[in-house]
Amino acid sequence: MKREKETVDDANRGELGAMAASILMKLLYCARMCRFDLLRAICRLASCVHAWTYDCDRRLYKLICYVDSTSHLHLMSWVGDNVLDLSPHIYADADFAGCWETQRSTSGCHNAVEGPYTNFVTYGRSNTQACLSTSTPEAETVACYSAIKDVVIPGLDIWEVLLPGGFIYFFHEDNQAMIRVCETGRNPTMRTLPRNHR
Repeated sequence: MKREKETVDDANRGELGAMAASILMKLLYCARMCRFDLLRAICRLASCVHAWTYDCDRRLYKLICYVDSTSHLHLMSWVGDNVLDLSPHIYADADFAGCWETQRSTSGCHNAVEGPYTNFVTYGRSNTQACLSTSTPEAETVACYSAIKDVVIPGLDIWEVLLPGGFIYFFHEDNQAMIRVCETGRNPTMRTLPRNHR
């Protein structure tokens, strides 16, 4: 059965729909450089551009107000170590069913070069998962896989050039159940994980 394209009736159509994409992309450009805290809100609104409503107008207004009231915040990194003391670190996290409409989770990823006196951010991302997870450890596993596939593996070649003395890539995770599954290799409560997420 062919799925109908989502449409919005004229009574509920938002006033900012025509210029929403332009506004959001300008915000996204800045957010990708120095305001990772805005990524989730911008990407969530960007997914509604094709069916813009008055509720989207309200959320965009709140986002602009937040950006205006926090314009003094910016990303700061520092480097104070020898190259031999540095190593790449990646942090991955996910919320469970964060989107109230689709019940899909959101993956977050943060990559940085760290040392005793160094913390230099190289990458940050927030995106909605393409699949529907049935538990928090499952959503965390999908976020972990996404971070390794899209950030760690493509970045190995450049880290070998930038850190010629050798390095260990540190992966940080906060969900104990997911960590235990990775340590033991057993996940009886997520038997369908390989079939759903490959």
